[in-house]
Amino acid sequence: MLELATTEEDERGADEVWQQLQLPPGEQVVVLNSGGAYGAAKHWPAEHFAELARRLVQKDQLHVLVNCGPSERGIARDILVRAKDDRIVSLADIESLPFGLTKACIRRSRLLVTTDSGPRYFGVAFGRPVVTLFGPTDPLRTELLYPHEASLALGLECQPCMARTCPLSHHRCMRDLSVDLVHSAVKRLLDRVPNETAA
Repeated sequence: MLELATTEEDERGADEVWQQLQLPPGEQVVVLNSGGAYGAAKHWPAEHFAELARRLVQKDQLHVLVNCGPSERGIARDILVRAKDDRIVSLADIESLPFGLTKACIRRSRLLVTTDSGPRYFGVAFGRPVVTLFGPTDPLRTELLYPHEASLALGLECQPCMARTCPLSHHRCMRDLSVDLVHSAVKRLLDRVPNETAA
């Protein structure tokens, strides 16, 4: 099992984010991680993330924090513009975005929805339920045997291509990964994993 820790500085940063963005206690917050340094092929569309966020706040009575790195601020802002709900906030306008801040935000959250990228491992290491969205990469090659992870992939003929951009220019592996499918996986994990996993 992966293990990870946060520093006092990481936690102070998360405290400031919680206060600045007026977030409720962590057990009421789902973190969405939209980016990934690997390339655009791993990205789930912003409109899908926005619709998922709306469902989480309107149907499930949760709050949403959109995580981002320094180069992903635009994606996070786009999700917020599309989502149009005050209960959906992001790190896009936080001045400093160190890895430690992402770790601390995920550690205190209820659940993480992420592309196949670094924050996935943070969620697993902190024992959070994780929904991972796979497009060009192969979930079997990075299987973590973590009981509270739902790894979602469509199994198209062109998957996994391992390319940084879609060689067929349609990006169906991520575009066709529906909000319904992802939200259903989130609901299953929320029902199965008790709230006590969130600190």
